Amino acid sequence: MGVFSENDREHYFSGYRSSTVEVPKELRARPTLIEAWSWIGSGIGFKVVGVTSPGGRYTEKSLGESGVLRGKAHILIGPGECEEVRVIRGMNMVGRWKMRFADALSVEPLPPKATGKTSRVFQCPAPGTRLSARFGDVGGRLGVYDERGERVRVLAERGHRFDETVTVPDVTGLLAVEGALLQRDWGPMTEWTLRTEE
Repeated sequence: MGVFSENDREHYFSGYRSSTVEVPKELRARPTLIEAWSWIGSGIGFKVVGVTSPGGRYTEKSLGESGVLRGKAHILIGPGECEEVRVIRGMNMVGRWKMRFADALSVEPLPPKATGKTSRVFQCPAPGTRLSARFGDVGGRLGVYDERGERVRVLAERGHRFDETVTVPDVTGLLAVEGALLQRDWGPMTEWTLRTEE
């Protein structure tokens, strides 16, 4: 199931070396989702760094890491957070890096059951929906982001394996599965599962 529409194909970028990619201008004023993954044979991902030049002063900020193998990591950035994204390949990475940019508010709804090993962003289910959240060995965070791309609520967060049932609050926006505590927020994770309870 694709998380992006046909229109987002024009916002697809790939390459073999460390590189800098401009955030599409039409997305900069909105929360933007970056989907980042590496070639199936690389076995190691890459770092994603946001670049801005306020008043001509160059600054960099770590945004997250790509998924590896088939895992596509989602990285959420706020409106105007960066103008460009720098791809920093790992020393042992071979093959191609790949990224797509999309309007974060256009992501797919949370399906009845979702599982993965990377950070992911979904449309937030209806308020009052009960979710069973299971996170692997190093835990993670289930966060709610508003339509400005700001985290407004943490529904569950642990630095170890956990299984918890949570209720979606009265918020319109995004539901994010992300790393927590000592992990990077966006990137590879241990396996997680979200299930909608009847």
